[in-house]
Amino acid sequence: MVSAMGVAGIAPAMAQDTAAQDTQNDSAQSAATGGEIIVTGSRLRQTDLVAAAPVTIMDAAEIDRTGAQSVGELLRELPVASPSTSESAGRGNDGSATVALRGLDAVNTLVLVNGRRMLSNNAGGTVDLNSVSFDAVERVEILQNGASAIYGTDAVAGVVNMIMRRDYDGIRVRAGMGISSRGDLPTQEVSALFGRKWSTGGFVLNAAYRHSGGNKISDRPVSLDPDWRAQGGRNFRDSAPLSTAFRGLDPADPNRALIIREGVTQATSLADFRDYIFPGTATPITSGNDGVNYFEYESSASKISQYNLYFSGHQDLNDSISAFVEASYNKRNSLGFFAPDYFIFSDQNIVSANNDYNPFGRDVAAARTLLEVTRTGVPRSKDVSSKLYRIVGGLQGRIGNSWNWELSGNYQKLDYYSYGGRGVQRARLRIAIGDSDICRATPGCVPMNLFGATGSVTDEMLDFVLVDRFTDIDSKLASFVGNISGTLLQLPAGDLNISIGGEYRAESFAQVQDDQPDKTTRTPPFLPATRKVSEVYGELGIPLLRDIPFIYRLDVEAAVRFSHYNGFGNTTNPQASVRWRPYEDLLIRGSWSSAFRAPNFTEANTTQSRSARPVNDPCASPSYASFPGCNGRQAEVNTSTPIITGGNPDLRPETAKSITAGFVFTPRFLPRFSLTVDFYKINKSDIIGIADPAYIALQNAQGTGYLGAVLRSPVNNSITDIYSLRENLLKLKVRGIDIGAEYTTPEASWGSLNIRADATYLDSYTQSPAPGTPPVERAGTYTTAIGTLAKWRASGRATWTLNNISLTYGMRYVGGVENQASLLVNGQYLRAGSYLQHDLMFTTEVDERMKLSLGVENVTDRMPPFLEGNYYNGFDNLTFSSRGRFFYARAEMNF
Repeated sequence: MVSAMGVAGIAPAMAQDTAAQDTQNDSAQSAATGGEIIVTGSRLRQTDLVAAAPVTIMDAAEIDRTGAQSVGELLRELPVASPSTSESAGRGNDGSATVALRGLDAVNTLVLVNGRRMLSNNAGGTVDLNSVSFDAVERVEILQNGASAIYGTDAVAGVVNMIMRRDYDGIRVRAGMGISSRGDLPTQEVSALFGRKWSTGGFVLNAAYRHSGGNKISDRPVSLDPDWRAQGGRNFRDSAPLSTAFRGLDPADPNRALIIREGVTQATSLADFRDYIFPGTATPITSGNDGVNYFEYESSASKISQYNLYFSGHQDLNDSISAFVEASYNKRNSLGFFAPDYFIFSDQNIVSANNDYNPFGRDVAAARTLLEVTRTGVPRSKDVSSKLYRIVGGLQGRIGNSWNWELSGNYQKLDYYSYGGRGVQRARLRIAIGDSDICRATPGCVPMNLFGATGSVTDEMLDFVLVDRFTDIDSKLASFVGNISGTLLQLPAGDLNISIGGEYRAESFAQVQDDQPDKTTRTPPFLPATRKVSEVYGELGIPLLRDIPFIYRLDVEAAVRFSHYNGFGNTTNPQASVRWRPYEDLLIRGSWSSAFRAPNFTEANTTQSRSARPVNDPCASPSYASFPGCNGRQAEVNTSTPIITGGNPDLRPETAKSITAGFVFTPRFLPRFSLTVDFYKINKSDIIGIADPAYIALQNAQGTGYLGAVLRSPVNNSITDIYSLRENLLKLKVRGIDIGAEYTTPEASWGSLNIRADATYLDSYTQSPAPGTPPVERAGTYTTAIGTLAKWRASGRATWTLNNISLTYGMRYVGGVENQASLLVNGQYLRAGSYLQHDLMFTTEVDERMKLSLGVENVTDRMPPFLEGNYYNGFDNLTFSSRGRFFYARAEMNF
């Protein structure tokens, strides 16, 4: 990994000659002629490659050595990256991948392509990294600091900027395949790169296809079953069995739960039933469990087919003006599954005494998983078809010898359709299992038989109660940008550089979902007004002193951006930084920045939405009697608690202040060595969100707050809904240290060795769970809401090269955490262990045209740390992958 934290003098990937630099995009933060470059985090051209804020740069060679197959997979391994979605994010994920920095949500990391904003792929405002053509990436730059003064909204935790190839001379074809050691999750990929260069211009065209297979959560030993009693945990299976369980059948004990006995095809008397078993925490594992192991039905990794096209071209119009164009197209089809839909006792679904199949002549409550839906079609799923179109065009040029300008337009369009399979409509279900005469009088209704074994529910019965679930999104972004930068005047210590510019951006979003009239929580079409943004910005680089005692060089930079949003008004964000070299080998640097994040479309939407997540319900604990809000009743454990949320059109932008301070040491007595250490601190205010549902449940149970926000079932006292509205509620403080070191040995008879190590230490991460409450320290913990916030994260890579062969060893480390989603044992949360992964890759250049690579990721087949209480997978699927040992082979041909 090359780092702009310490790239000067040690990074051969960045020590490129002018011809190589010419292959990168001037207007996209890439190298310019004359040895000047623009590094992410600044619009000023400069010759010093070491930025004032930490920037990690991964060039094409380093990207190849990682063995990554996509941008999402590449960035997931960085120590500064924190929990974010990936294509193996579990539970019917949609195949997209995002990146999050510094433990903040992915919406706080701005994603750019050639320095230009990418269109988000959903209402939540996050960008799908897999929509970028991976083989066309020249390098990736990761700014680990707030940068709203340079880029505008969303650049709170940092910026990921993917620099694409500007042109290419020749043809390159790559192909590869891989498979896990368990024989699943196969991948196939093929990519062709074609380009030409001539004296006044050039172009590059890339076409790529990638396919990866999916698997089920239960296909790995860490996630076989959510019934964790054997490991000292709780039973997190769904309580709806595969054949029906009833309450109210036994007149002597109406609360007794009974289930159809094994081998009984149609129940007609109490003798056809046995006690329904849904064990609590302390129940021995030998007691059995009638709950559904949904891990056996749900996807861990989605099946994905992806097509990418990318074109870039430029042509000089005269000696000082050139035209450029970029165009890309991404098509992604992904398929993941959820377990078949179900209904439980707390849903209050009553089988009528007048139901045709009820032999008992009285109303009874029912719970069941409708496994029969897999016979008639697609169960609940995430079947996604996504198409993203992007085109950029403009003019750029030079004025004299020291000024550069650019005018460009950027248009992007997203067509996204997600089919959710067939789900139970509760209102229709109640008609089908209710009075059969009323059912028959309802068009389409066929009385449902819940007194038979699995398979007794016919296709005709299902057709009435099941409805298609879908989400259809149409989103557009159009922007126009103008920049000019150059030398304002010459000072004794160097050039006084300035960059000024403006941007106009219009974003539109439309979302239509299934919305049957009898749906519990209505979701009408979301058609917000077009968001219009007008911005002006400026940046100044001032060389203060040079070549005096204790000051080899001293520079300061300042920037500011003014933004006007038609939705909420104005915001101004400044930043300042300093770079001081006491002598040539040592750089001391620091930065201060102000950042903001505008509310995304979902957050500003007034429509209520329903989601689910695990919540530790105090009323389901053994100490339920001590909580007045439990009303003396112990609640049944919910594996998934419904959360009803809604947006707020009156939201303000989130704001943040960031500080970094550190040094870069590149000693001349040890060439090709660098050491970087940077302290960072982020204070974020007006965070948009809801109070932690677990906190709401606790306050409600204690009778001290949120008294109307928690609804409970009259049947078993379990939570049926938690209500919370998005507001500018909370504050967050994060601080830590980044450390990086790299060394490349001199060439010798045995070859050369490059060693790179990066680590980040999270010293503190404090956030209040609700307004007016003291902040809680989360560093070194796992929570359902935030994910894994390990104190230490690290990655390293060592590459030995001799002539035409190389061998690379890679490692990734995540420290252990306190699992605050777990049950309490002796008053303490359980701990999740640390994680260490080892990778190997061998590469040989067969001849000048052909290169072969063989690799093994996760050589020791290390599984993620187990997390009791994580009902998604049993581990943190946003930080780790359960793929295990994975073999791959790739070939490259150049013509």
